[in-house]
Amino acid sequence: MHQINYSYLRPIKAAALKRWYDDPVEVREDPAVWRGSNATILPLRPQAGLLFGNGGVVDRDGSYVPMSAIPGRVEFAYPFDKPEYRDETVVYCGFLVNHWGHFLIEAVTRLWYFLEQDETVDKYVFFLKEGEQREITGNYREFFRLLKIWDKLEIINRPTTYRQVLVPELGIHMRKAYTPKLLKVFDAVADNVVPQPDWDTPEKIYFSRSQFKKGLQFEFGMETLDNFFEKNGYTILYPEKVPLDRMIHYIRGAKIVASQSGSLPHNMLFARDGQTLQILERTVISDDNQTDVNRMRQLKVANIDANIPVYTVDFVGPFIMGYTECLERFARDNGYAPPDSRYLTKGYLKRCFVRYSKAYEDLYHYNWFMADWYAPFTESFMEGFQAGRAFFGEYLDRKRPYRWYHYFQIHYLKQLIKRLLKRQG
Repeated sequence: MHQINYSYLRPIKAAALKRWYDDPVEVREDPAVWRGSNATILPLRPQAGLLFGNGGVVDRDGSYVPMSAIPGRVEFAYPFDKPEYRDETVVYCGFLVNHWGHFLIEAVTRLWYFLEQDETVDKYVFFLKEGEQREITGNYREFFRLLKIWDKLEIINRPTTYRQVLVPELGIHMRKAYTPKLLKVFDAVADNVVPQPDWDTPEKIYFSRSQFKKGLQFEFGMETLDNFFEKNGYTILYPEKVPLDRMIHYIRGAKIVASQSGSLPHNMLFARDGQTLQILERTVISDDNQTDVNRMRQLKVANIDANIPVYTVDFVGPFIMGYTECLERFARDNGYAPPDSRYLTKGYLKRCFVRYSKAYEDLYHYNWFMADWYAPFTESFMEGFQAGRAFFGEYLDRKRPYRWYHYFQIHYLKQLIKRLLKRQG
């Protein structure tokens, strides 16, 4: 049974997360499989309103097969002409997304059928965008190699009709249902890892984003967390620099895994059941996909609000991480030392806030970002904003300048004159 520690989250956010875990989730021991003759697999065609686009499977009569969709991500058919025909029986696997988090929780979740050892299957088929040419490399290819399915994969980028298509049910229906058969896929990958003599096995590891190039322009204060965990005996790992087999070795060998929220803790699908996970929250809203991972692996989880929120933002950020009151309580309860004092200074936090404000302006200009589905979390956003005010209230209330051009604005000049007169008085 999974165990969740909510005590290091802000109260309203903790209550919202607990409601997710309290919702019933169906465990499907025998997931469904759709079978159809002369069915066509459609590659991805971008479509507004969907995270990825249109695509999936249509039957011989041209009707869309709902089981081939990922709701809100990949759905619905589109017109197509003259598909290729192949006299083969294949298993439809879906969109091979080039994003590690989505790859783990969506792209490979139909592969539970591979372990059914159906000898009638010729190939397992993924699709790309229409016409896309992309070599599958790195940890993506390593996953398939370790599963021992690479030689049976086919990756298409144009509509293709097959003699028979099997569409296995998704292994995870977010916060609704899952099949334990999916965990056997990740166990099979992990069991095929061959540890090398020079691989160490640290007891505590922390997955950092501080060297993830795509995130550096929108995520600030990450050095604070690196320093905090390093001082407290964790081995700092940068997942984008660690081959998959070694990363799995680290995860399975550790007593404690700590990670910033987002895609990184999805890697706990490779974990042993019941391991300890500490999630450093980057956002005001918790990651609902991670609740499925934690539940399936029966993890012992502590969620920790280590973010300093200001405005509502998308999942791309910007974010500020820091030694918050929640992280301080976590440190105190575990006998941990705080980060070095240089990360706690007003000057350091100001630099983070300046970079945050620049990034926010670049991403959203002067618009207010609010996704439709954010509405039920309004109280959490207000709670987060008040937490951010404790750090940056003097800048938000225009009591102190923080951008260079502020020094030429009349408002701040008046503030300066008032302070000087007060000192003289």
